[in-house]
Amino acid sequence: MRRAPLLSALLLGACMGPNDETLVVELRVMAMVAEPPEVAPGAMTTITVHVADPLDEAPEVLFWTCADLGDGCLEASEPGLGATVAAPVDNRISTTRMAPPPFAGIVGDGTTVIPVPSYALACAPDLCPPVEYAKAAPEPGTAAADELSAFLEDPFTGLKDLPLTGTSLAFSLLSVSTRAAPVVNPVVTAASEDPVTVAPGGSVDLTFNVTSDDVTTAYGYTTAGGFDATEYAVEDGAVTLTWFGSEEAADATIWVVVNGEEGGSAVWTAAATVE
Repeated sequence: MRRAPLLSALLLGACMGPNDETLVVELRVMAMVAEPPEVAPGAMTTITVHVADPLDEAPEVLFWTCADLGDGCLEASEPGLGATVAAPVDNRISTTRMAPPPFAGIVGDGTTVIPVPSYALACAPDLCPPVEYAKAAPEPGTAAADELSAFLEDPFTGLKDLPLTGTSLAFSLLSVSTRAAPVVNPVVTAASEDPVTVAPGGSVDLTFNVTSDDVTTAYGYTTAGGFDATEYAVEDGAVTLTWFGSEEAADATIWVVVNGEEGGSAVWTAAATVE
């Protein structure tokens, strides 16, 4: 009669440990955060792209928005318009964008929201022609300009022509509206300011306070070890993630990404140590 509880405990113990999906082993765009995430036509927002580079490939990031006023992506019709190429500093790049003023005629009722796609392509050196084309600012009508336009218009199709490793494409949405109560980003703070450390093969709980009017979900990623789950529900303004260290001593970077159902997002990131 006592064997069933023991068996259950053994099975539960076997399931504990890092989830492979939370370990970042190659170049990846981790998140894009617009502040503010919802703006009126003609207003500015700052978009921060968070990038993981565990192989020290020294990537560059091509970032662009794709505003469609009825004739397709503006940035594709004029290659380089609204596109930025930059090397990450401290695992991120930031750039400002203006919500298209012509959208005022569409969202002026105070209830309509237009989602504007935003893209970030991270590439190791010399792997991605679109990055090189954007840096060169090709003249309209040239082959390079046409190829860049095609990629900006439809990056997911263009991604098929790029290497599987050393590249990463991410997609997000920027909301444009004149609503009286636009979406705002959550605020994420660590409950402890102590350095994040864990013994090899050990684990540590990381608790975060989340200020948000929206239902939010948290995701944890690391360059060493892993988290015990692929996602966590934020409840009562807090969430706890369990980080498992790698079996060997290592320096790591941790990202905690919090997304709201209405479009707001936030990223907490820090250096960590397995020792």
